Amino acid sequence: PGALAPAMAAEWDPFAIDEPAGPVAAAPAGEEAKEKVRAEGAVASLSKEDIDYVNEVVLRRLRIHKPWQTPLNPAPDLSWHEPVCTLADWRHKDVEVEVGNGIAFVVFNRPNENNSLQDTMNFGLNDALIDLHKRKDDLRVAVFTAKGRMYCAGGDPKSWQAGAARLRGEQIEGDGTIANRCVDQKPPSPEFMESINSLQVRAFHAGAHRYGPVSVGQLQTAKQWHTWYTLPQFTICLVNGSAMGGGVGCVCCCDYVISVKKAFFVLSEVKIGVIPATISPYVIAKIGTSNAKRFFCAAENLTAQRAKEYGIVDEVVENMKEGHARVQEILKLISECGPRAVESYKEIIAGTSGVPFCKALDHYTCRMQARAADGEEASLGLAAEAAQRKPPWAEKAIGFDEWPMVGV
Repeated sequence: PGALAPAMAAEWDPFAIDEPAGPVAAAPAGEEAKEKVRAEGAVASLSKEDIDYVNEVVLRRLRIHKPWQTPLNPAPDLSWHEPVCTLADWRHKDVEVEVGNGIAFVVFNRPNENNSLQDTMNFGLNDALIDLHKRKDDLRVAVFTAKGRMYCAGGDPKSWQAGAARLRGEQIEGDGTIANRCVDQKPPSPEFMESINSLQVRAFHAGAHRYGPVSVGQLQTAKQWHTWYTLPQFTICLVNGSAMGGGVGCVCCCDYVISVKKAFFVLSEVKIGVIPATISPYVIAKIGTSNAKRFFCAAENLTAQRAKEYGIVDEVVENMKEGHARVQEILKLISECGPRAVESYKEIIAGTSGVPFCKALDHYTCRMQARAADGEEASLGLAAEAAQRKPPWAEKAIGFDEWPMVGV
């Protein structure tokens, strides 16, 4: 009992339709069938042909996509934002950029609002992030810093208040925050709308809506952090002052962090009953799970030195002048490194962090090593080493003709 005989097991079909023993009346069609359902509560049945069709569609998708063979791939999806400005044609005011030889400065410029994140800041930041991805061939380092006494105070509470006011029927300009709205969003293209719709569908099937509706804005914010974290450039955060909430996420998405001594770092959202979930993976990647539990759950306000002990900060300096000097010293090191090799190593770190040792991991690292070994950059580097000369990427230093002393 409880087990099928071998012959029965071989023939058993879980989707088989049991044929009735006697004659069956023809099923009512059209309006007659609908009326029968309304009157008797009859349940519609699927034919064997329908079930076979569904099975074939599912199996065909499995054969095409082969999810069991999907390789590790941390590459970002850049279709979530439709940029208006490029670094070469920059018009944003609340986020400023300055481009030099192989380097770009991205500067938060809402000092009177503590550089809190809202519509114009995110608009400018997203435009910069997308274009940095596109300019990996000529920009090798990106420095993120800010003007004013704070680096970033996280989300602007005025935007939350404006959202509540809209629900009451009030007319609000922008997102209700004080901002320099000098760049207009362009009408979304059909391709962009298709991408956003696809993003929503994927989020739904992945279970994002399980505990309540998730907005497009929330999905785009999650994409924003991943786009920042996976920039092909070596990223440096020069922290001019304290960082709170989302501002800590801005810090932790960078590869190297230099902070002034006076800065503090805190995630205080738990005190008002919310959590900074979308930045969590990048903060945890910086400080590890043990430190993260205390930092997130106790809302501990870290000094710059304590943040260094946690792993958020790499160096603590007395002031911004000293910070700029340290950035320039780091650029000398990066200038000697192959830009594609730096990009590939960043991709490996993003793609292997937290992944268990398995065949997929082995195959991914072998693929990355082969891609680098067979690339043009490796050929140029080996040729330069044999000839005892500098490789082409080290011939010109990364920097500016006149260094932008932001915050000094």
